[in-house]
Parts: sequence; structure tokens; C-alpha cells
Amino acid sequence: MVEDKRLHKIPGHNDVKWDNRNADKFRGDVKETGIGFMGWDYDTATEQFKVYLHYDQLYYWKYAEVSKLGKGFVDGEFWGTQCPKCGDKFFPPRVNCWNLNCNLARSVWTELRQEGVVHTFTVAGWSGKSSLKRLPFVLAYVIVDGCKTAIANELRGLDPWDAEFGMPVKVVWKPKNERQGTVTDWHFEPADDWKPGPMNPEKERIKELCQPVIEWVKTMK
Repeated sequence: MVEDKRLHKIPGHNDVKWDNRNADKFRGDVKETGIGFMGWDYDTATEQFKVYLHYDQLYYWKYAEVSKLGKGFVDGEFWGTQCPKCGDKFFPPRVNCWNLNCNLARSVWTELRQEGVVHTFTVAGWSGKSSLKRLPFVLAYVIVDGCKTAIANELRGLDPWDAEFGMPVKVVWKPKNERQGTVTDWHFEPADDWKPGPMNPEKERIKELCQPVIEWVKTMK
């Protein structure tokens, strides 16, 4: 049982009675978004970070050995791991190095710069109910601070057809009191000095495909 005094509730869910967690108390969230992040908990003694969400019933997951990642999101920090042998960095973090020459060496935590480059991306013309009004949007896999792995999140602040492979991006956070310890706490935006390249046939094709989606979203209430 999680004590109320240690549980950080998400705004809008303050009426939840944590001593009586039955599904009926969350039906409104499920009906509205399909899934609702309800709160998070960090145990300072064990350094374990836990996230609560509701999807027909209450679930939770533990970050376990990578709890520093979830706690870092709450604090506005990016924590990856680095191999002490080869120096490779990983974000999302990996407990062991994946370089075959390192024999699964135990990695160590390292704070990362909140910037990166787009490895690949897609323009979404359809989504789940909670994201429909944001269509069309860009989902990008970004290599953060020179890491060997990429992480996916929304790329905002540009027209979808202007997204480019290799473009520099920065991290933009939600206000701290709205963070949940998940990747929804932040998103990517173009770096301050980035300028979109000129229109070309591929960009024109993507723009044309986006137009009916944009018009359809305008009709949504």
C-alpha cells in the first residue's frame, strides 16, 4: 500500500481515494482518453521509481534498475548510461553495455545534454483518441547527446512536411507540477538555430497528404 503522503498525484486527479482503488473511480478518465496516468511514487530508501496508470483498472510499473530515468523526467533531467570500457552511451538507458567486445560490462549513470539529432521520423495521419486533435504530427526517433540508441517522441514546433533526417532538436518540458515520470513529460522541438530546407517534391507530397487530415481535424469538437 502506497502512503498518501508519498504519492504525487497528477493535476485533475486529486479526488482519487488511494485507500479504495476500484475501477469505478477512474471510469471518467478511461472514457475520455482511453488511458490515464494517475500518479507516481519514488522510494528514497530503495531508489525505486513507480508510475501508476489506469486502463479499465489500476496498473503500475516499476522502473527498477533504471529508476533514475523516471525520477529524472520529474526533475527535468535526462539520465542515460555509459559503458566504462568502450565509452558508448545509451538513452534510453541500458544496465549493461551492448557492445559485444565489452562482455556485458555494467554501465554507469551519466547526465545527458538535452539535445540531439533526428535519426528517422514519420508523419502520423491517424492516432488513438487522445491524440486525434493534434493530427497530423511528427513522431521522431532522436539520438540524444551522441548516444548509441534513439528514443521516440513527438517533434513539434514545425510544419510536418519540414521535418528532416539529421536535423538538430532540443527538449521542451511540461511544467514540473504536470510531469508524471514518463516520456509524455517532454517533447522535441527544432533547435533554436535550425531553419527548414527549401520545398522539394517529397515535401510537397507530404504536405498534400496532410491537407485532408488538417481539414478533418478542424471538424472535430
